[in-house]
Amino acid sequence: MSLIPIICTHEVSPPIISFILSKAYEASDKIDSPPSLLLLTTADGDELRKHTKDSVTKSPVDAFQSPFLGWDISKIARFLQDNAQKTAVDWTAFLVADDQTMADEDTLLLAYKVEGSLETVRLSTAFANSQAVSMSIATTDVAELQSLADDDGVYRGGRQGPPPKKGGKAPKKQL
Repeated sequence: MSLIPIICTHEVSPPIISFILSKAYEASDKIDSPPSLLLLTTADGDELRKHTKDSVTKSPVDAFQSPFLGWDISKIARFLQDNAQKTAVDWTAFLVADDQTMADEDTLLLAYKVEGSLETVRLSTAFANSQAVSMSIATTDVAELQSLADDDGVYRGGRQGPPPKKGGKAPKKQL
């Protein structure tokens, strides 16, 4: 299994990243999904290739300076494609800690590169590890998570709206 990179495109403090990791791993532990997240703190391809499956980032996170500040997801995807193939770091699925992450302290953007295009969905941090891994090994896709996202576009494990009304539209079926 690959490590899922977390890339900060905005100044996100170490305590927030530590909170995100703790919450993601706590939720994943309940379903026996091992920690698989790697906070990237370098844009050096040679350093990226040194990571092993044991390079998982754990809480607490020390102070760091992200080299990816201001990068868009297309540039991140190109960087990973050029530098992470044939490494322990996944190059098709990655998490982005952005300005929204800093504002709400509870969501990350999950990006997935498929057939040359990038698809994204915002996730609650409780699902950052498990759903990124599911995306990486192709047991789910962005469209499925988007269809199960709440009205604000954030995936929190399935729609959290009011229960369906008798005679109303049937809810989407979950497998």
